[in-house]
Amino acid sequence: MELEVRHLRAIAAISDTGSLTLAARQLGMSQPALSKLLQRIERCVGDTLFVRTRSGSVPTPLGADVLAEAHSVLRGMSGIRERAQAWGARGGPRDPLTLGGHCGYPQVALARRLRGLPWCPEVALREDLDPQAAVDGLAVGACDLALVYLPPQARLTVPDAVGGVVVHADEPVFIALAHDHPLARGGAPVPLERLADFPWVDEPPGYTLWTSYLRRACHEAAVSLDQRHSTVSLFTVLELVADEQAIAPAFSTSSDHPGHIVIRPLADQPLRLELHLFYRRHSLPHRHLDEVLHHLADAYRDRLGCSGAYDDWWLGRREPVLE
Repeated sequence: MELEVRHLRAIAAISDTGSLTLAARQLGMSQPALSKLLQRIERCVGDTLFVRTRSGSVPTPLGADVLAEAHSVLRGMSGIRERAQAWGARGGPRDPLTLGGHCGYPQVALARRLRGLPWCPEVALREDLDPQAAVDGLAVGACDLALVYLPPQARLTVPDAVGGVVVHADEPVFIALAHDHPLARGGAPVPLERLADFPWVDEPPGYTLWTSYLRRACHEAAVSLDQRHSTVSLFTVLELVADEQAIAPAFSTSSDHPGHIVIRPLADQPLRLELHLFYRRHSLPHRHLDEVLHHLADAYRDRLGCSGAYDDWWLGRREPVLE
């Protein structure tokens, strides 16, 4: 048996509801039928995807990895359908240029630099937490450029209509801490193993490729994080960090907030991301790709001073951002 979209929807429903009974009701099928379907899916992947606990059905480590991919596929399909419908309704070239993806400062800074150029009078931002959805959106015309972070060695399915450039192949992930947090004192790089001593806040396990990568990196380092909080809201993350209820991962371009939050590097840079710029082939941004990359490099240079961790990395990096 090969996995189908209905199988992905089934395991996603079990994960979301934490219950075979509730998931079956959501899917419009009986609980025994869903149980048999789950057994067939588990035989297909070769191991158990869920275990029953007092709090309900909980994904196994393999289940979390499979769910990460399942959610990506389901979000991508939904995004393609919605964007294709919107594109067909417009029936003409996009104006303004739409910059998709999810990477924080670089996305906003690039939009600011492109806005007002002779070939780009205006820029609209579109956030796609799932990199695959951003790339698929390019293929159907939902956006014109996309900046996305990928974990090392992660691969996307890139349609023929889409091209890409690795802007930076080894960008470090930093840590956001309350300004008076014990790990913030002295400004020294934080060993990865020290993160296990404090509550962690991050996106829900299996939500994107990041959580699978983080789990593998910590497993290799024999580190077990205490992820007490799960959210995809940056506002929630910042409040929890500032209140010293948690520590969190941070993009390299994240900024210190004096008196509230500080950004610190990890010792030996054990967590890294690749920044990719994707574009639709033969489009106007493709014809101006060198100019786009130049503005992106300038945006990184202009970020000097956002934190000591960023300054040390940027000034000491071995391989410069593409210029």
